[in-house]
Amino acid sequence: MPFKNKFLPLLIILSTLFFLACSSNSEASGPCEESSKNDDEIITSKICYPEKTYTIADFEAAGLKKPKSLKADAVDKKTGERITPEAIEAHIGFYKSTMGPKDIELRFYKNHQDALEFGVPVAEKTISIPSEAGGAVKGAGTFAKSSYGAYAVTGNVIMLCQVQIEVCDELVNGIK
Repeated sequence: MPFKNKFLPLLIILSTLFFLACSSNSEASGPCEESSKNDDEIITSKICYPEKTYTIADFEAAGLKKPKSLKADAVDKKTGERITPEAIEAHIGFYKSTMGPKDIELRFYKNHQDALEFGVPVAEKTISIPSEAGGAVKGAGTFAKSSYGAYAVTGNVIMLCQVQIEVCDELVNGIK
């Protein structure tokens, strides 16, 4: 298992680069391309609009509510590594999707290539690492999958989507 975890980020990056190299730029295929699915065949990531550069104002105008700034240069206390390497800003807010209000975390990078190179491995880790949930007494919690079930690379932004990718799809579709 540890062997698999060490090479997973490399495999993800290589798969993403291969996907980008093989995908076409035609509008017939739509603005987003499916990047990966989980074992249950549920889409867990997409790559959209590689030519675009977004700001937090774009997402607010599309319906992101109460975005709160996060430290883009925050460091993991256990490892000493940056949590969002090369991100220039990060925000968390909620979006009233057709599935109800859902949290969305946005991590902004200088460009699309930086989002792919530095943001995708961290996003993959975020959606796959279990977190403790439930129970008010120490030790009473159970481990559950992260509340972020998917992510989208949209231009220069990594969007972490609560539960499923469709939440991020709806927000991106609202950007003018």
